[in-house]
This record gives sequence, C-alpha cells and structure tokens, in this order.
Amino acid sequence: MIKRQIYLSSLLLMLAIGGLPTTAEAEGKGFYEDGQLKWEYLFQDGEISEAKWYNEAGELVSREIYSSGQPEKTEGYRADGSLEWQVRQLEDDRREVTRFDETGQMTTRYQMVDGQSDGEHTSFSADGQAKQTVTYQRGVLNGPARTFFNSGQVEHEFTYSNGEVDGVYRTYSAEGKLLSEYTFSSGQLQ
Repeated sequence: MIKRQIYLSSLLLMLAIGGLPTTAEAEGKGFYEDGQLKWEYLFQDGEISEAKWYNEAGELVSREIYSSGQPEKTEGYRADGSLEWQVRQLEDDRREVTRFDETGQMTTRYQMVDGQSDGEHTSFSADGQAKQTVTYQRGVLNGPARTFFNSGQVEHEFTYSNGEVDGVYRTYSAEGKLLSEYTFSSGQLQ
C-alpha cells in the first residue's frame, strides 16, 4: 500500500512539473517509402494548428495554418523555398489568393468563391504597381476594368457584362488626358 501511495505521489509530482507529455501539444507524421518525411500535422490544445507537406526531396511544398481548428491560410512554395502563392480564408466561404514571383514580389491578387474568381482581380508589375484590374462574378468577367501606366495613372477604363465589353471604353494619355471614347454593346463596337 505504501509503494502504491509513493507511486501515485511521484506520478502527480511529475505531471505537476511537466515530466510527462500532455495532450496540449501533439503531432502526426507520414513518410515516403524511403523514410523521407511526407507530411506532418501539429496540434495545440487538441486542435490542429499547422500542417506541412514535403516532396520526395524533403523540400517544403505547402503548409496550412489553422485557427480554432479551421484553415486560415495556406501557402505553396517553389523548389528553391520561395513563396509562390498564398490563400487566405475570408468570410462567407470566400478565399483571397495572392501569387508571388521568384523575388517575393506580388504578381496577382484575387478572390474566389466555390473555385471561381469572384470580385476584383488585380495584376501587378515588377515594381509593385497595379497594372490591370478586372472584376469577376462567379467566374465570368462582369464589372469595371482598368489598365494602368507605370505611374499608376489609368490608361484604359471600361466595363464587362457577362464576359463582353459593354458600355463606354475610354483611353487616356499618361498625363490623364482623355484620348478616345468608344461605346460597346455586348462586345460589339457601336
């Protein structure tokens, strides 16, 4: 009986000072047939906090960050380790996708719903300036569109309706002077 009390006292003491692992942090790992790490899952307080996937060369391919057990952000990486893309979870099942070039410069940013572009889609030049914005509605070009000079000044301004240019199409000089104005109806010049 005394041995049992000593054992229980020792066990409680070890738990109190952190001598035994707890369920606050845990992880899971999967491996390729050659033993190389293929994926790993990290948990915090019983919920997944991060997941990582690796290629057969051991390079990180993508990782997903979780908040309260739900995906918050996913990133994809090139073979050289540079960030290639990032997807952030937004409200109402929307996702914001950002793509990067090899130097880390943002090249495009857009939102998606149910796997389709939805909302403003912006392309950027090498110096980080917006060079084009178009608007999608459930995967179809629908809404305002603009192209820009390197200075940021609007070069072309027009609207899409159901995938076709519709309405007034304006062209401007680099100084902002209106150069031309055309009217389109369902993709046809009027």
